[in-house]
Amino acid sequence: MILRRCSTKGAFEAIPEKNINLNFDKIKSKYPIIADLPILILIKYNNYEVTCYKNGKLIIRKCDIKEEAEKVADEIYSVAK
Repeated sequence: MILRRCSTKGAFEAIPEKNINLNFDKIKSKYPIIADLPILILIKYNNYEVTCYKNGKLIIRKCDIKEEAEKVADEIYSVAK
């Protein structure tokens, strides 16, 4: 996974090394949903808001610590496989 600070500076962007197809149903069953659209879902993960795209890209907002963003991404990827 590639993890980098997003241009907004208030978020991290996680991109899988290879394209994956996130299972939105599995994510929705585990985390509170803020928005549910055909191409993405916005979830609440602890104090963070995470935008999940079908292709596996994640935007982790309100997170300033890279290691914490990596932990969030790893957990969501493990749930959504």
